[in-house]
Amino acid sequence: MRLPMFGRSTQLLVVANVAVAMLVTLQLLTPATPGASATEGALLDDATMPEFSAVSLSPPALSGLAEMLERPLFFTNRRMPVPEKAEPPPPPTPLRLKLVGIAISGGSRVALLRNLVNNQLMQLAEGENHDGWSLDAVSSQAATFSRGPQVTQLPLELEGNR
Repeated sequence: MRLPMFGRSTQLLVVANVAVAMLVTLQLLTPATPGASATEGALLDDATMPEFSAVSLSPPALSGLAEMLERPLFFTNRRMPVPEKAEPPPPPTPLRLKLVGIAISGGSRVALLRNLVNNQLMQLAEGENHDGWSLDAVSSQAATFSRGPQVTQLPLELEGNR
């Protein structure tokens, strides 16, 4: 009785694998060296190198490129695009508040303000912000706001002082 493991096809595969292993081992132990004709072409001495003169490497004159600059290659109509005019930024919004009261207690200073846009009362402590304006200082008679280089001082308006 024969086992399928030792069949004829298995024996042929084992022989082929041993032959491939021997070839790989032989290649690893004796690496191939290039032939004499390959080394002659790769190694050129200085006498066979071409000489370049300064005249052949000089750039063309800019006057010769004027037409190319007028008609660029990478635009479909071969014309330079006209830059769009940038719209100026909108003017900064003015401070639309009215100082109607001041509260100074201990270390805290609070300004009571009326928003002139929607007529609502609001309170801001020193250091707080409203529409980009920062409340920098509160004194007994005025509140000082700033936004960047702009500084605005709102005086306290009492009901009898109108």
